[in-house]
Amino acid sequence: MWQRVLQATIITVVLAVLMLGIPLGWSWLQLAEQRLGLQANTIMDRTRVATDARLIEERPLDPAMLQALVDEQTDLNIQIEVTTSDGEVVTAGDPPGHNPMGFSAVGGQQQQIRVNIPRSDVRAHTASAWVIIVVAGLSALSVGASVALWQAQRISMPLARLNRRAEEMGSGRARGPWSPSGIAEIDDVAEELIRSGAMLTERLEAESQLASDASHQLRTPLTALSMRLDEILATSSEEWVRDEARISLEQIDRLTEVVHDLINAPRSSSRRTPGVVELRTILTQQSEEWSPAYRRAQRELRIQVPRSAAVWGSSGQLTQVVATLIENALMHGDGRTTVKVRRNDHSTVIEVTDEGGGIDPELGTRIFERSVSGRSSSGTGVGLALARTLVEDDGGRLELLTETPAKFGVFLISAPGDEEDPAADEDPAATAGSGESPDPLPQGSVVRRRPRSRA
Repeated sequence: MWQRVLQATIITVVLAVLMLGIPLGWSWLQLAEQRLGLQANTIMDRTRVATDARLIEERPLDPAMLQALVDEQTDLNIQIEVTTSDGEVVTAGDPPGHNPMGFSAVGGQQQQIRVNIPRSDVRAHTASAWVIIVVAGLSALSVGASVALWQAQRISMPLARLNRRAEEMGSGRARGPWSPSGIAEIDDVAEELIRSGAMLTERLEAESQLASDASHQLRTPLTALSMRLDEILATSSEEWVRDEARISLEQIDRLTEVVHDLINAPRSSSRRTPGVVELRTILTQQSEEWSPAYRRAQRELRIQVPRSAAVWGSSGQLTQVVATLIENALMHGDGRTTVKVRRNDHSTVIEVTDEGGGIDPELGTRIFERSVSGRSSSGTGVGLALARTLVEDDGGRLELLTETPAKFGVFLISAPGDEEDPAADEDPAATAGSGESPDPLPQGSVVRRRPRSRA
């Protein structure tokens, strides 16, 4: 900031010196030449008086007389040349050299008088004018630079203080009142920044209080519901009831973890550290949770996962991403929904596809923008945007691989896992009817659950 102020002020001073100094210098030079002309006219007048007296007395012109007039000019090296009416030429003084400054006059006896001043003497007399002009210009530049430096520091120091105050407010360390800087505009910005910071702090405190209250209000019913399900799981003798209670407990645990992350995410200034996650565990859990909904919709959910598929990520966030993709396939898709895992030494891809009409081509990649929903008007347009954010937080990415049929791919970083059976990487769909599916899920490559028995 101070450099720009200094540069602008110096440029302004230079322009002012040039615009005023050049005409002033030209005028000064003209005055110097006028002074020389007046001095030469004085010499011609004295020469005319002296030569008129000689010629009236009919005495010859004496060069010594002219030399005496030349010797009287101690500050000029001049030459006096007198030409009589008879053509006689009398000179005194040193030769003036090439292109001298000459002044001429005619005497009373028709004699021609000329005074020549060498150009070197003219330059010597005008040099003082140039020196004064240069000194005045340099003095103006020095004064301008000093004033510019002072003004730049006067402006930049309050701005630096304002910048530090903004950084402190951003980190929550702003303390003490603002000391006026003497610049009204900067003081107004600082006061407005302080007011905005105070309002922001109040809002953050209110949101933090709301989050704490919500956490407390949610924790109590979730705990009660979890205890009730534990009681059902411990007392019920029917296997399908126990399965449903166990699945519900897992969902409550996930809900509790999601609530905890949502409450603590704004308070955390650092990015979470991913860990090793087994996709088989997550996909098995999702199969158990979503199979009833797919059965009610008379559709099929198929999971294809190797025996060991470990990735770097966060279990809760990755579970939420997979659940979002499966739910979108149920809500907006049709036919069979297939969740397939492909992996190598460096990356792992979870592909979720269905047999529906796909995604409107006009949406394209906008499907991941908030408030953009698919064919169904019941969507909120938040799920895919949130899912992409959760995946990117773990160092992966969520992409739309094909529009028709809709196929989404979750790209993750592979983590070291157990040695796999070579047959486990084959596509289970290729051997789905052989009776020996390579899919390691307990119920085969197609995940099905036995129907509930009604009392």
